[in-house]
Amino acid sequence: MYACRLSTRLFLLILIFNVYKTQCNDIPYDTIVCFGDSNSDTGNVYKLTGYKWPVPPYYNGRFSNGKIWIERLGIHNLINNAYGSATSDNNLVRGSTIFNLTVPGVRQQIATYKTTIHSRKINFHRTLYVIWAGQNDYYYNLALALVPSIVVKSLINGIHDLIQIGAKHILIVNLPPFDAYPATAIFNAPDILKKLTHDHNTNLANSIQTLQTNYKRITFKLFDIHSLISNILMNKAAYGINSTNKCWDTPHYTVVPLCSTPNTYLFIDQFHFTARVHQFIADAARKLLEKCKGLFKSHRSIFSV
Repeated sequence: MYACRLSTRLFLLILIFNVYKTQCNDIPYDTIVCFGDSNSDTGNVYKLTGYKWPVPPYYNGRFSNGKIWIERLGIHNLINNAYGSATSDNNLVRGSTIFNLTVPGVRQQIATYKTTIHSRKINFHRTLYVIWAGQNDYYYNLALALVPSIVVKSLINGIHDLIQIGAKHILIVNLPPFDAYPATAIFNAPDILKKLTHDHNTNLANSIQTLQTNYKRITFKLFDIHSLISNILMNKAAYGINSTNKCWDTPHYTVVPLCSTPNTYLFIDQFHFTARVHQFIADAARKLLEKCKGLFKSHRSIFSV
């Protein structure tokens, strides 16, 4: 009798666990509004340059060889304000692309977006705002590496701009391991770049925690892409990655293929991830954004992927 009861309880626990698992797969948003740089640009620079950059074999104006992470989340209503080469704020560091065209920084992107929302009915509870930027601030002005708090403060100012609009859900992405990029190899300073990334990400995490304390009715999620890319670097074979070199070279805004199997590479060029890696990023972002329905509360940290 006791064994029978034990088996029944075990069966119920397994059943509940499986129900919980299958229901933990919904992203509770139907709209994404994105601000940032080439990591998230789905064609804005392509249009700005008169379709001169990025050119094929880049995929449809993306800075990759396929669709990028933000459009792989499965949320079809994407309002994308991200521009390749963008910084956090042009008043801090100016971002520019081919023909020396200025691209709007994150704060300029948000300011432009603010001018359009008056004609829209926005369900802020179903809208996710995304910011991924900061790398170009350091690339265009290396002196900022000495004071990453300045760049973080600029990003936080952008978040405050979104709060003033009425945003209820905000996702911000931290810095990937800057020292691993083919573009930064010319600096020959991996330890300095590691410290820069660590200091930036620590400062950003602390700032987001402060925001969460001060704005309890707003959800802030920090996407730790640094840990994700670091894990890929340490376990390349498990992710099907054979090389951390660039697959394409891009001298003078042209493309010279250096490999025939881009999706076995981490980087498509000296600055950007391959489509395969963008899928890994999207998968990790989905896990962070999932709303779990069931008998158990999710204990996923806002600082984890």
